[in-house]
Amino acid sequence: MKWSDEAWNRIQPVYQKILDMDFNKQLTDGSLDKEKFKFYMAQDAYYLGEFGKALSAISSRMKDLDDVLAFSNFASGAIVVERALHEGYFKSLGVPDDVKPSPTCLLYTNFLLNHAAYSNVEVALAAVLPCFWIYKRVGDYIYELQVATSSNPYKEWIDTYAGEDFANSVNQAISITDKLAESSSPSQRESMHQAFEMATKLEWMFWDSAFKLEEWPV
Repeated sequence: MKWSDEAWNRIQPVYQKILDMDFNKQLTDGSLDKEKFKFYMAQDAYYLGEFGKALSAISSRMKDLDDVLAFSNFASGAIVVERALHEGYFKSLGVPDDVKPSPTCLLYTNFLLNHAAYSNVEVALAAVLPCFWIYKRVGDYIYELQVATSSNPYKEWIDTYAGEDFANSVNQAISITDKLAESSSPSQRESMHQAFEMATKLEWMFWDSAFKLEEWPV
């Protein structure tokens, strides 16, 4: 069994909880409160900037030049999306340019940057993979419910993550991670699983924090 198949089986309970979240249910039918989506977009923009830095750091640690190029492209893609959010949703929703990260957003981005800088590159790959894979699966799930009609105010977001271009990036990231996992020791593979599972939990926390409009308690 491929490492990615094992990894997905292990996070199934958390992934199901992500699908069942009020945020994603209301995003699907278009009833999500605008302020919650606005909060989410602002935090997502901050996240993508830091995610791009993590991907760039991982790229610099790759040995295979094709993998270096792939993750370099992933990094630039994350920054392009972040810029697009500023030009699109930030203006339409009235989000200020200077976004301060929520506690959950800061926890998640620091988790990724820490792995990108200090963990074995295989573990770093596993840590960033949920952002690719889970977003794609959630986007597809929402799209396939056939309620993502033109009347849904969040259709643009849904279409982005259910699109073919994003699917190609996801499949490439999974393939590279599987390739490096093949030559890893059992203990390294387990460390990869642990990083993948923790990032999946942080994905749940990220959506939950947006639904709660999370603030710093002090």
